[in-house]
Amino acid sequence: MEAIIGLTLGDPAGIGPEIIVKAFQDELLSINNRILVIGDAELLKRTAKQIAPEILIHSVTSPEEGWYQTCTIDVLDLNNVSEALPMGKPSAEGGKASYEAIQKAVELALKDKVAAITTGPINKQSLHLAGHHFPGHTELLGHLTGSKNSSLMMEGNSLRVILVTTHLPLDQVKSQITEENVLQSIRLTNDWLQKYVTDIPSIAVVGLNPHCGDGGIFGLEEIKFILPALKIAQQEGIQASGPYPADALFQRVASEKYDAVICMYHDQGMIPVKMNGMSVNITMGLPILRTSVDHGTAYDIVGRNKASAENLKLALKTAGRLSQSTLSMQ
Repeated sequence: MEAIIGLTLGDPAGIGPEIIVKAFQDELLSINNRILVIGDAELLKRTAKQIAPEILIHSVTSPEEGWYQTCTIDVLDLNNVSEALPMGKPSAEGGKASYEAIQKAVELALKDKVAAITTGPINKQSLHLAGHHFPGHTELLGHLTGSKNSSLMMEGNSLRVILVTTHLPLDQVKSQITEENVLQSIRLTNDWLQKYVTDIPSIAVVGLNPHCGDGGIFGLEEIKFILPALKIAQQEGIQASGPYPADALFQRVASEKYDAVICMYHDQGMIPVKMNGMSVNITMGLPILRTSVDHGTAYDIVGRNKASAENLKLALKTAGRLSQSTLSMQ
């Protein structure tokens, strides 16, 4: 029997409901994965009626009640979205519903009621309006699971990128490139890859400065922090190498066949992985498995039947694949 994946609705005022309904139009997705949506059932019913009336919404109170069959969306109904919710804009109600769906999904995952969670897109402003002041999903999931060290990985077309720093202004990045932070990223990456991918991962680490500082001419972060972190990791038996200039490394990364590349800041890693094709967001360092879409709520196209479900389907398939690889190791 396939493992159950808990899929959160995301911000109910965004494209989350639309892409969920569209994803379930793919019969192969339903055949190959058991997916339990966590959110408001009535909102999904209204959405399905508009764009896919052949889809049945089946409300349940527990994962065990799901039918998990084609053309049917099993929904753990939180009944937390009113018909008066303003669509296509941030609101406290939308943020509250987003939070409650994530909270319930994490609860189910921690109790092994679902093998993984996939999260729909949320809006940070809505989350803040609801009183939940987190920079994003990663930090919120770390809080809900009691995880002190969580990190973002992007996976797409066999390229995996991990970020030492995430949503920081560029002028604050330098202060966060420390031996401790780089080493933590290397260890988290190695542990995750050993759990889900391979026994002996190969990890590449890029530098911060152009040409890796060129011996200190363009910066000292490579000499002071990144190299020492690499040496400690290597002494621990981790197959990590570098630091490499990012531009040169990504030019040859496919042929070198690294299992993951650790980057120092957001755009350094996000640009190459997104140019490499569609990608999925994965959170490392949690006691649960989590994947997510790599896009936002797209308020500007809500209600226009223009949103694509392809990235969500990839996130769900990735969750299914990774959860099955974990089960096979047990």
